[in-house]
Amino acid sequence: MRSWAGWTLLLVIGLLPVILWVMFGPGSSEFSDYESITHSLGELAGLVGMTMFALAFLLSTRATFIEDLFGGLDKVYVAHGIVGGAALTTILFHPILLVVKFLPDDAWTAAQYLLPSKAWSVNFGIIALLGLVFLVSLTLFVKMKYQHWKFTHTFMGLVFAFAVLHIFLVPIDATKDYIFHGYYAYAIVVTLIGFAGFTYTLFLKTRWFKSAFYRVESVTKTGADAFEIALRPEHKPLAYRAGQFVFLRFYNSRLSKEAHPFSIASKSNDPVLRIAVKALGDYTSRLQDLRPGDKVSVEGPHGRFSQHTGDRDAVWVAGGIGIAPFLGMAEDLPDSRHRTDLYFSARRPSELYFLDRLKALAARVDAFRVFPWLSNTQGYLTIDGIERTSGPLIDKEFYLCGPAGLKRSIIAGLLARGVPRSRIHQEEFTFK
Repeated sequence: MRSWAGWTLLLVIGLLPVILWVMFGPGSSEFSDYESITHSLGELAGLVGMTMFALAFLLSTRATFIEDLFGGLDKVYVAHGIVGGAALTTILFHPILLVVKFLPDDAWTAAQYLLPSKAWSVNFGIIALLGLVFLVSLTLFVKMKYQHWKFTHTFMGLVFAFAVLHIFLVPIDATKDYIFHGYYAYAIVVTLIGFAGFTYTLFLKTRWFKSAFYRVESVTKTGADAFEIALRPEHKPLAYRAGQFVFLRFYNSRLSKEAHPFSIASKSNDPVLRIAVKALGDYTSRLQDLRPGDKVSVEGPHGRFSQHTGDRDAVWVAGGIGIAPFLGMAEDLPDSRHRTDLYFSARRPSELYFLDRLKALAARVDAFRVFPWLSNTQGYLTIDGIERTSGPLIDKEFYLCGPAGLKRSIIAGLLARGVPRSRIHQEEFTFK
């Protein structure tokens, strides 16, 4: 069942400054004319923006309780992106609403809010705003390697620090409890949450919580551009469910030390952890050069993709290397009266990775069927094609993993046929 607990909590916390203003603020006196309205809205926009900024740091910690609230870490990362965008938007409105009251009659006074001056409270705010716009623009518009993108995000903590200085250095007579009683106490809490999330993610996580350590056992070619990496634990193996994913950090001189996410391709709790990889860029291409014995740290497991299986007939839809989580899930399938149909979409036969393994599993499990689908010859996989083979869809569970376009098309078709969203499960990886 899909949980909205995380989104509800985000909305309530994000709008908490507005709630506090309504409950403990000055009341209608600050909405008596155009000048007071825009000024109050500007102050509230700044506080909402800082709250969202702090929440974005909290969401980036990959904490288990946060993952539980959202129903999977991939959903947490979606929330992280949305909250980050909301933080930027509301923070941009902060100076705009503060200066609009001066325009067009007093442009010079308006400029004092936006240009460097002797007032360091203003200067720190300008630095924070420009820094945030720059870093978010890099994320949205500049294509860069994962390690470079991650490096730029380490400067978000510095941007947050400048924003905090701006909040606390604004002269007391300009803010005092004029927004709402307890303003400074609230600002302190937001500051602590933001710095705690950032510090934990960047410095403390790897020290406080030890990763499981594995060694590369083998690297096996499974296609022209795909391969499987088998990892064996040094000590106690990781407990996991098929279909989850882990963050792996490989200790090899040819690879960067950042942790990257990979779907688990082995059955639940198999001591040998297997991942399926497609060579999509420099990093994944170099993974083919791993040697037996190379050390690997494993963080996780994460994800709730496979926790819904078993209650009814299911349809699995995979595209390309999106087959990875289904490999272990297929091995876990029991002999059951509930049927599972796997539709494996690829452009050409060479991209039907692990097809022989899947067919062998289907031969052993009566209720499991595999249907390869080649878009170059059969056209794109559609709901009509699935329905012709699997029968009525309304009472089935659906699991999707693959390219965004494939998932969008299938989901739109399912919803049009009345399939509830609660029975449509997908991995929403948007990692750089």
